[in-house]
Amino acid sequence: MDSIAHISMVTVVGNYWYIAIAMILFDIITGLLAAAAEKKINSSINYIGIIRKLGLFVALAFMVFIDTYTESKGYIIKLGVGLIMAYEGMSIIENFSRIGIDISFLTKYFDKTKVKKRGK
Repeated sequence: MDSIAHISMVTVVGNYWYIAIAMILFDIITGLLAAAAEKKINSSINYIGIIRKLGLFVALAFMVFIDTYTESKGYIIKLGVGLIMAYEGMSIIENFSRIGIDISFLTKYFDKTKVKKRGK
């Protein structure tokens, strides 16, 4: 139990932790811009989005617990931060598409219902 007190996300994951937090904040900003562009700003939808973002941190806290319990030396935490970064990156790209920025070279691999076609 002594190892739990010495866990630091920056020590285990490095600067990727800060990048993941920045990506989460940037996703929130681009999501709000996309909602404004579509004229669909709704506080209840925004509230659900914030709850999902908090859920990411709860999941990461659970991964820290599992990593400590299994003595995985930070590998599970690194996996969790990497998955969060991938998820947020995809969400940011989808938000750019909803805003109207043409990034079809990336969005052709995404779910067609979440990505707008240019000019439609």
